[in-house]
Amino acid sequence: MAQTKLWFRASLRRALTAGLLAGLLPSAGADDRAVGMSLLFQSADREVVVQRFDPDGARGPVPGAVGGLFPRGGAIMSFMPGDRGKGVPKFVVLDWLVLTPEFKEWSARDQLKSKAEQYSAARLSEYHSEWAKLPHITKRIDLTTIITPELLAQVRADAQGTQLKLIITFDNDEVTIKALADKWR
Repeated sequence: MAQTKLWFRASLRRALTAGLLAGLLPSAGADDRAVGMSLLFQSADREVVVQRFDPDGARGPVPGAVGGLFPRGGAIMSFMPGDRGKGVPKFVVLDWLVLTPEFKEWSARDQLKSKAEQYSAARLSEYHSEWAKLPHITKRIDLTTIITPELLAQVRADAQGTQLKLIITFDNDEVTIKALADKWR
């Protein structure tokens, strides 16, 4: 029994040591190492509702409404290097809706209704009908031309104090993504 416990401890110690060293040493494919990343979602014109931001096709953050009262207001999200479990994403799939003036007018009128009316089946049906009329846009953006090897080298040179920042700007049915090295400490 004691012999089994000692063998288990020694094996566990070797596995932990190997795992820690593997994390500290640069990997052979240095381009695959993860980096800290921050995302800034903003709207250049009208309010949009972001429904998907999927790096490499894997489910990502959902910031929801962006814009509105503050034309360039947005949502900010940050991730540590190990959060994704992968290297830097190669592409992203974006899915968003553009809120039209007609929908905003309908919504303003709807807010004046009583609570009982707002939660009625007829109102929910009307809401789904109005929501379905909104422009719905889905785009796949290649990030390999935006996140350059030079930019990644700059971020990795000071991995403790610099992270990759992606600025995602929605302009109705178009989207632009800008990448930069963001020194945060």
